[in-house]
Amino acid sequence: MTVPDRMRAVRIDDHGGPDILAEAEVATPEPGHGEVLVRTVAASVNPIDTYVREGAAEPADGLPHVVGSDVAGVVVAAGAGVDEFAPGDRAFATGLGLFEQGSYAEYVPVPADRLAHLPEAVPFRTGAAAAMVYPTAWRALVDRGGLTVGDACLIQGGAGGVGNAAVQIARHAGTEVVATARPDDAELVEDAGADAVVDYRADDMAGAVRAAGVDAVDVVLETHADRNLAGDLDLLSRGGRVVVIGEEAPIELSPSLSMDAKIADADLRFMSIVASAEDQKRLLERTAPRLADGTFDVRVADVYPFPEAAEAHRAVESTGTGGKVLLEP
Repeated sequence: MTVPDRMRAVRIDDHGGPDILAEAEVATPEPGHGEVLVRTVAASVNPIDTYVREGAAEPADGLPHVVGSDVAGVVVAAGAGVDEFAPGDRAFATGLGLFEQGSYAEYVPVPADRLAHLPEAVPFRTGAAAAMVYPTAWRALVDRGGLTVGDACLIQGGAGGVGNAAVQIARHAGTEVVATARPDDAELVEDAGADAVVDYRADDMAGAVRAAGVDAVDVVLETHADRNLAGDLDLLSRGGRVVVIGEEAPIELSPSLSMDAKIADADLRFMSIVASAEDQKRLLERTAPRLADGTFDVRVADVYPFPEAAEAHRAVESTGTGGKVLLEP
């Protein structure tokens, strides 16, 4: 399989707004030890990509930097020490773009421990769209939250990429699922498997969840902990867990809030799929067959070509996309 010496990539030379994303011609990388070179068919655009672009998350290799966390495509070469991937294999990966160059490129060198085979039944766009959100949701709910059959859970932000994946995983796990969302997104969240959908703007979130028929929850997947933690603790069953994957301001525990947590014997847990490389392959491998058989269904809202990467970032930073945003070469 012939690989060109030069390729197109979308990178940043400085930090700032979407317009700093620029397509450039760069040398095509070669896979190093333990790496696989993937020809990109589709790359997902995630919030973490916007943080890297802005400078809130600094890439380890500095600037200039190729942005992007997820990729789905075709293996074109395998480096030394890799024997489970061969040229022509369909594959998808996540967790890129912080500790190495990212996925907005025609060819991406991927550590083999972040790459999994993509079944023939799964379109490349679906693989790219699913690559980060399902492993993140799975690790949050199951690995960190200890979600088990018969539990009740609250998914904060059920219409978002991770939130919608979490609703599907929780339903698949045999739990009672309540999620928050905008009223306009309620149908999307219900279609994913939520038993009840509550307006995320409710002044009394705990009261709104109880009014929907859920008196207490065992696990909360929290995307805005600075705003929602008090209501989460009010809803927790004894020994319940709040798994935090996002916050927009410092999380403050007042004496009364701390006492609520102690009375509930609650656990407050944090996680990041990007910083958990050892988990990514395992979770991708669990996601793949469920995409193939239709258990998981990720929605793609928009697909942009590389030269329109700035517009793709604007779409992700807005609200109400109704699905994942992708880039294609």
